[in-house]
Amino acid sequence: MKTLFPRMPDLIPAMVEQLGSRQIRRMCDIFLVFPAVVMMVVCGFYLALWRVDPFVRFAHMVWVLGFWMLGSMGMFGCIIPARLKLGFPILILIFSSITLFLAIDFTPLSRFTALFSNPPGLFVSSAIGFLNGLVSWLIVRRFRKEISGR
Repeated sequence: MKTLFPRMPDLIPAMVEQLGSRQIRRMCDIFLVFPAVVMMVVCGFYLALWRVDPFVRFAHMVWVLGFWMLGSMGMFGCIIPARLKLGFPILILIFSSITLFLAIDFTPLSRFTALFSNPPGLFVSSAIGFLNGLVSWLIVRRFRKEISGR
């Protein structure tokens, strides 16, 4: 089994051939819409239920969502090439495992507040989570455009 990951231009035709562009676009649409749905649900909880520490809860949501997005996208980038017998990208598996571990580890609000308890820490965690989410969203968007162009 190969351990090298093929370049993106080599991966896209193989994926389209094996899975079909419609199914791949549907998976990309889920990755693009899911973060917005999560943010709307959590903001609804803020308005309806949570009155204490809204900024801490928002920073926590952005932090965990960013790592979940990176980890999910990494698993997608690892499983699909392995399923298509194009190689097994071990570095992507390691990266996505680390990000998913961070998302799981910081899911309890108490663990998050133990690390980020002051306002500068909350701003930094929000920025990191936002950047994680933005980068993964932009990568999926670009990938979807590549698939749609074929």
